[in-house]
Amino acid sequence: MSVVQHNGWRIESQSFKARGNRWCPKALVGVFEGGRFYTHDVVALLSVTFETARDADDYAIKVAKMWIEDRA
Repeated sequence: MSVVQHNGWRIESQSFKARGNRWCPKALVGVFEGGRFYTHDVVALLSVTFETARDADDYAIKVAKMWIEDRA
């Protein structure tokens, strides 16, 4: 698990093991707005899996950054 910042948002990778030894990418994004902390799960399609947790986390962070940029 890793935590990065992107455009004022916090991204925490939370990839998980599924279907045997495959890893599913997942990230939790969060931001403070108007005095409140908002979060959103960013999950890849279940058909997108990786052999390692690191690869899944890297992909999850990439997708989370795209999600954040699409909100701007």
